[in-house]
Amino acid sequence: PIPNSYWATPLLLACEYPWTPANPNKPKLDAVLHAGVRTFIDLTENGELRPYNGEVLATRAEFLGIDRQAIEYHRFPIHDRSLPESIEFMYSLMEVLRDNERRGRITAVHCRGGIGRTGMVIGCWLVESGRARNGEEALAIIAQKWKTVAKCNKYPHSPETGAQAEFVLHFE
Repeated sequence: PIPNSYWATPLLLACEYPWTPANPNKPKLDAVLHAGVRTFIDLTENGELRPYNGEVLATRAEFLGIDRQAIEYHRFPIHDRSLPESIEFMYSLMEVLRDNERRGRITAVHCRGGIGRTGMVIGCWLVESGRARNGEEALAIIAQKWKTVAKCNKYPHSPETGAQAEFVLHFE
């Protein structure tokens, strides 16, 4: 739905930060909502970017004719270019994804650029959900999907760092 995004699964969108407060038309957030996303998982840290949760998200949803009560927002902050604070942290995030998939909800996972932290979470989910046999296969799936993203020439790999890719390789 936006140039720097891809469908990791039919119910899971990987994307860059969907909020552009400087643009009065709010094209990214509206496009993501229009694509059916009702759950947002934000991997950015508090203060990293201007927040869109709360009233901004509810207002944009209502503007598009979506019930504000249908929108969910979860923050799982991971420092940029880093790993989660613990494996338990990642398992908690996986539980939110599992719950949303069970309910048939379309979810967007994003960090700032949609590259490192997002790719790491998507890779773990592909393993966790059984869509990939292991981390190696998950990274291969992401590599294929990443080729469709607008910024893939400037940023050729997702996840972004070796440590993030290693996290996916060893996730079980």
